[in-house]
Amino acid sequence: QQESDAGPAGPDGLAAVRTVAAEALSAAARLLGADEDETALTHGTTEGVNIVLHGLDWMPGDELVTAELEHPALAQAAAVLEQRRGVIVRRVEFPADASPEQMLNAVEGALSGRTRVVALSHVQYSCGLRMPAREIADAARHAGALVLYDGAQTGGHLRLDMRETGADFYAVSGQKWLLGPSGTGALFVRREAADWLRPLFAPSAERGRGRDLRPYEMTSHSPAALAGFAEAIAISEELGMDAIEERTRTLGDRLREALASVPGVRLTGPSAPETSCGLVSIAVDGLEPQDLAAQLWEESRVAARTVRLPAAVRFSTAHFNDEDDLARAEEAVARAAKRAAAS
Repeated sequence: QQESDAGPAGPDGLAAVRTVAAEALSAAARLLGADEDETALTHGTTEGVNIVLHGLDWMPGDELVTAELEHPALAQAAAVLEQRRGVIVRRVEFPADASPEQMLNAVEGALSGRTRVVALSHVQYSCGLRMPAREIADAARHAGALVLYDGAQTGGHLRLDMRETGADFYAVSGQKWLLGPSGTGALFVRREAADWLRPLFAPSAERGRGRDLRPYEMTSHSPAALAGFAEAIAISEELGMDAIEERTRTLGDRLREALASVPGVRLTGPSAPETSCGLVSIAVDGLEPQDLAAQLWEESRVAARTVRLPAAVRFSTAHFNDEDDLARAEEAVARAAKRAAAS
């Protein structure tokens, strides 16, 4: 509204936009637990992942380590490097309820002297498996590799500290757990790793709307979206990220326990405290995931999405959910499972 009232090209409008962009950058750095000069604004996690993977100077035969469980955003970017740059992609396998030791051993077993990057989701989207980020980063660094984490399922869900994760690069989105606008996000680039990235675009001060863009930032942003992104982070800070993480974990544990007790329902993700979070995934015997998700919404207005590897329906127990929401989800799943068993 300020930009509209003042005019986007007038001095007052430009000043308002600069203020909004600065606030968003500062908020993003706080969200990541990073310094502002190591933080860039993006349009989402996928953009951040691609800035890194396509900004590195790959040579044929270089190796990238990732996981079979990965979200298509990361998996497809790796496949493009494989096809266009001759990169050898090593896709490690571990179960959706793997222990930290299983995950670490799988990654360590794929590392070699040719490994340039380890690229993984901090939390796997399909099952909620939380990976031992620091331990993996330490192993990768010992092998001379850089580390990229996809944080699509962590920003606004888990408390983040880039020094604790050990990441060289870390991408988050604004529209998921933060409940901010679509088309917002941030990318952490460790100060010592910044020189590894080549810009995919040639940004200018004008495109930055009065703020010098990082060499790896791709384009400018909607001021309204940035304002929403900053506000979403501010709300999370007011609630407290430690409190949000504890709340989502508690609700996730309760939902897992409730759904696991329903006949015909099996958990398809982790349940151990060190590897689980506010994502809960299940499968129902005799019922395809897409049919279960449709029934949950159409009959009970329970929102859940289908995922792959393993094929399942996934729930997100956000901090605004309550015990009544969990009970409604449990009852809806129980009805669907009972019908499936009788058919």
